[in-house]
Amino acid sequence: MAERRRAAARPADPDPSTVEVSAPVRADLAGGTLDLWPLNCLHPGSMTVNVALRRGVRLRVIAGAAPRGRIRHLAPGRPPVELSSDDARRRLVAAVGFHFVPDGGFAVEVLEQPPLGSGLGGSSALAVALARACLALGGRRLASGRIVPVLRDLEARVLGVPTGVQDYLAALLGGALAIHLEPGGERVERLGVDASWIATRLLVVYSGVAHASGMVNWEVYRARVDGERQAARALDAIAAAARACRAALLAGDERAIGAAIAAEWRARRALAPAVSTPALDAILAAGLAAGADAAKACGAGGGGSVLFWTRADRRAAVRAAVLAAAPRRAAEVGGGPASAGARVTRAAGRHRDAAGAGETR
Repeated sequence: MAERRRAAARPADPDPSTVEVSAPVRADLAGGTLDLWPLNCLHPGSMTVNVALRRGVRLRVIAGAAPRGRIRHLAPGRPPVELSSDDARRRLVAAVGFHFVPDGGFAVEVLEQPPLGSGLGGSSALAVALARACLALGGRRLASGRIVPVLRDLEARVLGVPTGVQDYLAALLGGALAIHLEPGGERVERLGVDASWIATRLLVVYSGVAHASGMVNWEVYRARVDGERQAARALDAIAAAARACRAALLAGDERAIGAAIAAEWRARRALAPAVSTPALDAILAAGLAAGADAAKACGAGGGGSVLFWTRADRRAAVRAAVLAAAPRRAAEVGGGPASAGARVTRAAGRHRDAAGAGETR
């Protein structure tokens, strides 16, 4: 703990410098929500299986571009704002920025991010990218296992609801992951599945229907902690589906992967009415009718993005059917799986660093 505080309190490099960071988002195949403590404690053998997606968050941090004690935040389509430490309880950029650089004095320019409410862990990827940039400004690094609990707790404070860990791990490490949710912390297993093999079978589409995943998860969380039997049975089934999905990915069994994803969605729909909507159901049904083996909402559901697992020769037809059934603002989340996590590049090529090294506990 003392080491973390010393790292967080060390001032950034006083020389003006710019750092750019990109961090992937994720598509959760099975086991989402179980990464909210203590749900995994109530369901032994819990795990979350996800795949990092290349199109995620990209931002630039510029030292010296804001007064001391301030962070200047620029986001696409929004006027710039200046944040102070008083904003740290309600604004994620302020919470993360002032934690790692308490004196502020820099600008955060968001260059690319998924739509708000996309269900792909975009806010967590933003937190990861900003944390890595703040650390890089001072020439510092923290292992993934040290960054994740800090960001989880900061985001929970901002949202006012419990948050999990899967989004941060996908953004930090990339690849296909099985996150084993064990007593004392998570154990991360990188699944040795070829990214191109996944890319030809996985389709992720932003549905155009926004959602608030934190509130959907909170409804589920509260039901389970209150001891509701239906929630307990559904989460048991989700944990079993996640274990089956991991095994099928390792075996390269595309039919079994589809069966696990389908089982996960059946169980998830039983968790709470807010998990699905008529508009979302219509999009999922269109993909299944076009030949997809399985379909589900990403994240907590209720809107956001949807994913389809399909045989390679059916993917184009599934994509066309899904986009035809979705609202106009729907779009495929392109780029395919990301094999690496957050990447930091200091301006003028003075420093380049591929993330993903370090502990995962």
